[in-house]
Amino acid sequence: MDSSEAATENAGTQQTQPGPDADAIIVARGLTFDGEHGPLFCGVDLDLDRGLHAVHMPGGHSQKALLLTLAGRLKPSAGTVAVFGETAPRAIRRHCAIAAFGDIDDLDEAVTVETVVTEQRRWLAPLFGRSRGVSDRDVLADVFGDIPRPAPTDYIGDMGDLETFLLQIALALCSDRPVLVVGDLEQVRDSERRALAAQRLGVIAADRLVVVGVTNSLGDEAPEHQVHIPNIAGKD
Repeated sequence: MDSSEAATENAGTQQTQPGPDADAIIVARGLTFDGEHGPLFCGVDLDLDRGLHAVHMPGGHSQKALLLTLAGRLKPSAGTVAVFGETAPRAIRRHCAIAAFGDIDDLDEAVTVETVVTEQRRWLAPLFGRSRGVSDRDVLADVFGDIPRPAPTDYIGDMGDLETFLLQIALALCSDRPVLVVGDLEQVRDSERRALAAQRLGVIAADRLVVVGVTNSLGDEAPEHQVHIPNIAGKD
C-alpha cells in the first residue's frame, strides 16, 4: 500500500504534513536514530496534538525505536523531540505512558489479572504519593468498554491477544499520564479483533493524545485518526 492509499482509505483518516501547530503536544524535528547497521529512521518531522495518531511504517525495530523515542525512552541520535515543550527524556517520560511493547511491558503468563493490576498500582503509588482517584475496575472498564473484561482470577496465559493488548493499555493508564504511546497494533493478529482494538484506542483518545504503531491501514470502520508516514532509514 502506498502513502496515498494509506491516507485516503477512509473518511475518518487524515494524513498530516508537518508544520507549525500551536496545539501540538509532541513536536519532532529532524528526528534520527542510528541502529547497529545504520539509521532506523531519519529526519522525521511530526506534530501530534490531542486525539488518535497512527504512525504508519513496517513493524519491527524502526517502528519500535521511533515510538519509544517519542515517549522519551530512547535518546535520538540527531534531531529533537519535545512533549509539552520539554525536551529532556526524563521530563518527557513524566508525560508519556507506554503500552504493548515487547520486552518492556510483557506480562508473566503464570500470574492473574488481579495480581498484575495490584502490582502496577502498588508500583505507581510512591511516584504519585496518593491515589489518582481512578479505581482498578474503572481503568479496566474505560479500556475494555463493551468488550468482555477478563476476570480478576484469569491467568494471563489463558487470555487472547486482544485482551492482553487491552490489559497492557489499562495498566499503562493507571498512571493517568496525558500521552499514551502504544506498540504495533498488528500484535492483535485477527483483523476483526484488531478493529475492536482500534475502536477502543479511539475512545481513549477522546481526552488525551494516543500514538499507535500500525503496519496496515486501520480500515473503513476506524475511529477518527490522523496517519503519519515517517521517513525510514533515509528512504522515501
